[in-house]
Amino acid sequence: MGLFFRKIDPDKDSKYRQWLNSMLVVAMLINLINSLFLNWLWLYFTMTIVIGILAILIFKEYKGEK
Repeated sequence: MGLFFRKIDPDKDSKYRQWLNSMLVVAMLINLINSLFLNWLWLYFTMTIVIGILAILIFKEYKGEK
């Protein structure tokens, strides 16, 4: 769980890592807005899959870093 609570240093992180982290936040916000206002099932499933893929890529990117 420490991965999600670590301080992100923009000078140390690559553009790819910054992009992954920002896309995860955007996907979570889209899912939240959909859940509160739209309730479109297809968007919920799509964003859940996107969040899962981004989470896997983030775990792989930060693997071995402490």
